[in-house]
Amino acid sequence: MIKKNTDENTAYHHGNLRHRLIEVALEMIEEAGTAELTLRGIAKRAGVSHSAPYRHFSDKEALLVSVAREGVALMLSEINHRLERAKGDPLARFMVCGLAYIDFAIAHPAHFRVMFSSPRKGVPMPEDLKPESTPFFHLFIDEITECWKQGILKGESPYSIALSAWSTVHGFSLLVIDGHLQGGSLDEGSLESMKRGLLYAFYAGFRGEAGPDSVP
Repeated sequence: MIKKNTDENTAYHHGNLRHRLIEVALEMIEEAGTAELTLRGIAKRAGVSHSAPYRHFSDKEALLVSVAREGVALMLSEINHRLERAKGDPLARFMVCGLAYIDFAIAHPAHFRVMFSSPRKGVPMPEDLKPESTPFFHLFIDEITECWKQGILKGESPYSIALSAWSTVHGFSLLVIDGHLQGGSLDEGSLESMKRGLLYAFYAGFRGEAGPDSVP
């Protein structure tokens, strides 16, 4: 009896195929977005049979949901890692969250795009992937609430402040990864200055003595 796909089974075992398919999908999303992405195309680039992806994903939308969940976990890990090194000042911690959000988007643009896009037009994101349901959004609210309680941030509620802050850093992140700032040729120094300037502009009314260089 002939065993089919011997090379495929040897190369991808113990979950390696699933990881490789997501990896290839991310490469293709970064190159051309999600519109033309197909499981068949992913399989071809990964060097496996066109039916292999269906062992792990029922369809393209299921794969994109997995990509989004991976992105959420990576972003949360990055934010928590930075908060561990942040100063005890609640406002500084809140600003660190903003910087980490922007830096994640720049470092992981494909993940970032998928995290905030519906898998298919007219199909909503799963409940756990809606921004207000994700762990990192709750983390933002926790940091903002602490600032709000201490009178450092003034606004209608921690939630309304969080929505404003999220809109600010999210919009800036998209402008950067889409190459709309300075013709897409920002050098590292200019980008760092813009990130800190953006956050300072948002928070200046709440802490006038601080400046961009005070952000840890």
